[in-house]
Amino acid sequence: MSTTDVIRKREIVLIQLAKAFFAKRDGMTDDDYRAVMLQLTGQSSSAKLDAAGRDKLLQHFKAKGFVVIAKTGAASRERGFIREPQVKKLLAMWYALSEAGAVARPASHTACSAAVEAWGKEQLAAHRLGPMDALRFATGEQLNHLVEAMKLWGQRVKANIY
Repeated sequence: MSTTDVIRKREIVLIQLAKAFFAKRDGMTDDDYRAVMLQLTGQSSSAKLDAAGRDKLLQHFKAKGFVVIAKTGAASRERGFIREPQVKKLLAMWYALSEAGAVARPASHTACSAAVEAWGKEQLAAHRLGPMDALRFATGEQLNHLVEAMKLWGQRVKANIY
């Protein structure tokens, strides 16, 4: 299963959780849910949504009060917190590369994350630091290497990367 498929399934699950949340909190019916989806995305089924549509719907639900709370242990939260700035930096640099014309502009945050992850996997595939399965599993050393590699790329294409 590709990274894109995994992300798609995760987003559909989040949409279904949001639907259940609003049904319980506000009494939203299935017809109400489909009307909101149709109005925002032009589709009446979450399975038919593309990445941009799923992102738009999730952003709408979050703006209305839906909150995702990850169930993780303290050690996982600590590791994620330490690496989060590096991942954010990679995403910001990817957008800067897209502004410079080096890569296609991602349609959504999810698409940007998937693109950075695919690039990172390719960069680390034959590197001494070892391969990377996903950004969330990358070591600090791997993330540092990716940040530095992207900085060099940005310099080559004259992107505004700091």
